[in-house]
Amino acid sequence: MPIFDSHFHLLSMKKKGLETTLESDIIGIDVGTDLHDISNRLELIAPYENLQFSQGIGPWAVDDECYEGEEKSVCLLMEDFKKFGGAFIGECGLDYHWMYGTKEKQEALFNAQIELSNSLGLPIIIHTRDADDDIKRIISDSSFQYGGIMHCFSSKWEVAQKALDKGLMISFSGNVTYKSNTTIKEVMTKVPLDMLLFETDSPYLAPVPFRGKPSRPEMTELTAAFIAQNRGICKDDLKSQVLKNFRHLLELSSNCF
Repeated sequence: MPIFDSHFHLLSMKKKGLETTLESDIIGIDVGTDLHDISNRLELIAPYENLQFSQGIGPWAVDDECYEGEEKSVCLLMEDFKKFGGAFIGECGLDYHWMYGTKEKQEALFNAQIELSNSLGLPIIIHTRDADDDIKRIISDSSFQYGGIMHCFSSKWEVAQKALDKGLMISFSGNVTYKSNTTIKEVMTKVPLDMLLFETDSPYLAPVPFRGKPSRPEMTELTAAFIAQNRGICKDDLKSQVLKNFRHLLELSSNCF
C-alpha cells in the first residue's frame, strides 16, 4: 500500500537541506508556505504522478512588509491558479500563537480565500492555532461547497464538531503521538473514520520516536500506526479508508480553468 501524507512541504524540506526524494508511489498534497513559491515547488513534485498541490496564503503573510492586503494577494493567487492550476486552496486560516499582524487582518485574508475556494470549485486547507473561538465562528458563518481539511488538528472537540458539520475533514499530524497531547488524542478517537486523514506537516512535527527531529512524508506511517492502535483497527484498514476519504475530496475538486 502506498505512503499517504495529506500535508507536507517539500520546498521547506529543501531549504533545510533535507533530502526531497520520496517513494515513487506516494499519494498526498504538497503545500506551499509562500504566495510566490509555486514555480520552485512544481519542480520538486514533478516526478510524482500521484501528488496533488495546493496554493494559498497563510496568516503569516500579513506580517510581511510587502503585504498589500487581502484583495491584492487574492488577485495574485487567482492569476497563479490560472497559470499553474492546483487541486486545493491553502493553507490559510488563523494563527494566534504567533499572532501575525492583527486578528482583523488574518481574518480578512482567511475569508477572502474561503470565497476564492468556492468560486474556483476547490477544497480548502485550513490552518488554525490557538484561535478556537474565532475559527468556530468563521466556520459557522461560511459555506465550504467543495469540502476541505482542518490540517494538523490541535483544537478541542467542539471545533472538530463544527468543522465536521460543515463537511470538513480532520487531519492529524505527528503531534498526536506526543504523550502530553491528550486533547488531540481524545478528538482523534471521536472523528468518524470516513472524515479522518493523517499527515506529517514535514519538515515539522515528526512523530514519536523522532520528535524534535526533521520530519519526512514517510514518517506518516508511524502516525497511521498510532491512530490505528488507538482506534482499535488494523493499520491497513485505516489506510484504505483514508485513501478513500482523500479520493472523495479530489472528486469534489474541479479546477474551472
